[in-house]
Amino acid sequence: MGCGSCTSCGDGGCQGLLPEADLPTSLPLVVYDGNCGFCRRWLKRYEALTPPGKLAWASYQKAAGTFPGIPEAQFQKAIHLVQPDGSHTRGAEAVFEIMNHADLRSWPLWCQRNLPPFRATCNGLYRVVARNRRMAGTGGRLLWGSLQIPSTTLLTRRIFLRLLGLIYLLAFLSIGSQAAGLIGPDGLQPYEQRLEQIETYANAEGTSAFLLNPTILWAGGPGLLDTTWIIGLIAASALVLGLVPMLSMGIAWACYLSIVNVAGVFTGYQWDALLLEVGFLAIFWAPCSWRLNSQHVRRSSTLLRWMLLWLLMRFMFTSGWVKLASNDPTWWDLTALDYHYWSQPLPWWPAWYAWQLPMWWQKASCLIMFIIELGVPFLVIFPRVPRLIAFLALVLLQIGILITGNYGFFNWLTIVLCLVLLDDSQLLWLWPKRARGMIRVGLTRRESPPRRVLNVIVALLLLSLTIPITVSQLQDKRVSAWPRTMAPWHVANGYGLFRVMTKTRPEITIEGSNDGVTWLPYMFRWKPGPLDRAPAFSQPGMPRLDWQMWFDALNYELAWERGYLPNGGGLARGSNAFASVNGGQVTPALCASLARGDAAVLDLLASSPFPAGQPPRYLRWHLDHYQFTTADQRDETGNWWTSKRLFTSGVLKSTPELSRP
Repeated sequence: MGCGSCTSCGDGGCQGLLPEADLPTSLPLVVYDGNCGFCRRWLKRYEALTPPGKLAWASYQKAAGTFPGIPEAQFQKAIHLVQPDGSHTRGAEAVFEIMNHADLRSWPLWCQRNLPPFRATCNGLYRVVARNRRMAGTGGRLLWGSLQIPSTTLLTRRIFLRLLGLIYLLAFLSIGSQAAGLIGPDGLQPYEQRLEQIETYANAEGTSAFLLNPTILWAGGPGLLDTTWIIGLIAASALVLGLVPMLSMGIAWACYLSIVNVAGVFTGYQWDALLLEVGFLAIFWAPCSWRLNSQHVRRSSTLLRWMLLWLLMRFMFTSGWVKLASNDPTWWDLTALDYHYWSQPLPWWPAWYAWQLPMWWQKASCLIMFIIELGVPFLVIFPRVPRLIAFLALVLLQIGILITGNYGFFNWLTIVLCLVLLDDSQLLWLWPKRARGMIRVGLTRRESPPRRVLNVIVALLLLSLTIPITVSQLQDKRVSAWPRTMAPWHVANGYGLFRVMTKTRPEITIEGSNDGVTWLPYMFRWKPGPLDRAPAFSQPGMPRLDWQMWFDALNYELAWERGYLPNGGGLARGSNAFASVNGGQVTPALCASLARGDAAVLDLLASSPFPAGQPPRYLRWHLDHYQFTTADQRDETGNWWTSKRLFTSGVLKSTPELSRP
């Protein structure tokens, strides 16, 4: 067929030209309607994936005379695949045979030949499309864009794995730099004490302590904590470089799981769970090869890509669902962002400017957020163009979040997960046109049968966990026993931030004194402190202590509201001015560490008025309500925050009983 000879394409140009074979041919021959632009584009898609010497291609306008046994009317109605011996298939079965010859997928052909309901459905759909080719062509362009360009994911997988390795690298650097002060021997919550408690419980229940809390750190020994995160850092670096990707991903995941399971409240956040769930899937999506870009790399698993898309879909949808399911009026009347910008754990200074915007903007932004979280995830199940729209919308939402708040690597990880929505043809736009031919894309050999079986096992395992978890979230019910049993492995998790919008911002300020008269404050690195200090940018690091102090303040505020915190004293139910509300706060341990002058804990702070080893004689803490200043207040005072004191504790004296047990 020559360029311009198409009469039914209707788009003003001829696209998807196929190589016309010389007839007769010794290869299986695909015979199609050369005047059907829709047919040519779809077959060009398969031709681009078919290894040389597998199939030949010819329009029926050229080939009909070669096969007098097949009426021309049949050629006009359906694609035919004619074998060298003259036997042929047509319609849906011919399409599935082409897929099989292209080494694309073989299961549709098996189902077509062995499952009558499947065969009847596919034949019916094929007839509908064949009778409405112009409409199908329009729909195809809306859904796939350029139909003739295959949707392969070889490049997608490479970029995804390298960037995921970078996220793991940043996560290890962040937790490694804080580990000594958080969970080290002289930290706020030494991990060895946690393991001892779990072991005691496991012995009492007659179960395995490792299964209750899987971690490498059960091996014990000095320096194992540092060794674990450093090994994870090396593995993540290897993944970024594309070296032994499957092994590197597995080691990084195991090391991060080991740290998460001993760090208690400091790693009990949704981004840690998401990183582990994405990482677990990535282990099996990664190629089993020495190099990520090796010429011998097998193709990426479509099944596991769908599992990553399923994770993205339920992560985003449940994030929106829990907000509405909570019946919080601020989410329903779209005023939640008027609180969020200043009440979120660690705002960044652009949040101050966002809060100054008019209420109609805040409501419109909240509505757009709900549309993205509740509507856009369903575009994931559609082909290339809707997925591109989903990618742009989801990434735009993440950018909006990360430029107003500090959530560590959370938003960056979500953006990396969104990359799975794109295929090679879309990602090639990142390279100059001249360089695209040098980028390895396309369809390589299928994975080995054992590997495909393994992929199915992994998918079934995760579906058996994620479906009950998602259903329980949507129904607001307790999750069933099986997901709870697997919970310590963090391979399937529930998600949903800010279910109820926080409408106040309590802040804890800790002070020390040597004379009980002059009190000097300890300065945290990232959480609000001095009123004139601009909210700082801490990404992609995750300041775990600063984050936990936000939760502590909310709990102490609740105790204060209920009358449990009389000024100048401690909790009403105990004489200790530094007791925990419910056992989950780190403030008591932090004050005890400051009273001892522990160097590892002091390193977590921006500054201390008392050097390590020379603690103050007295400590106390305050609870204040913080809120952003208005534009007029900031012009007048230069402050970013206003504050109102709620509570001042009694005094903690540095006494021998504060020595570490």
